[in-house]
Formats: sequence, C-alpha cells, structure tokens
Amino acid sequence: MALLFDADFNRPSVSRTFHHLDGRPFTDEEQALADAATIEEFQAAGVRVYDPEAGAEAEAAATELARLVYSYALRNHQALVQFMTHEDMLEYDRLCGIIAAGAHS
Repeated sequence: MALLFDADFNRPSVSRTFHHLDGRPFTDEEQALADAATIEEFQAAGVRVYDPEAGAEAEAAATELARLVYSYALRNHQALVQFMTHEDMLEYDRLCGIIAAGAHS
C-alpha cells in the first residue's frame, strides 16, 4: 500500500508503467507489486478507478430515486410549486393539462 501512496497517477503515460511522485519509474519489482494491487487498494490510495459495475449500479439507483421522488411528487404536487421558477410553473401547468386531457379520453 505504501508504494501506491508514492505513485504519481496523474502523470500521463503511454504504457502502464508507474512512476514515483519524484518522477522515478518503478523498478520491475515495484511494477509487479502495483500490477497485483486490487481495485480496493488503488481506491484506498486515492486513485479513481473506472468500475463498470459501479456505473451500472449508480444508474439503477438514479432510476429508483427518480421513481421514489416521482411518487411523492404525484401525491404532493402543490408543494412543488413553491420551488419552481415562473417558467417551470408554466411548463408544469402545460404538462398537467396534457395529462388531464389524456386521462379523460
């Protein structure tokens, strides 16, 4: 772990060779240790690691959050008006009119 804290992850690199914060390239032994590090170890060292599973989980959570907020908005729609700009209120009224017309047809 100490090795990862001394790695310069902001340094652009054509290869996957790591460098120390002072610019020295990792030795072969250090490089092997870094290559064997887990995602969790990189994240603990402050490296942002792209994780496609986390991205999918975040997208699913955002969708679920939108559904939850929507369910409250339907039941308490008048409370939302106080937070809207004039333009948003006009759009809100327009959309409510469309929904009402569709519900009665």
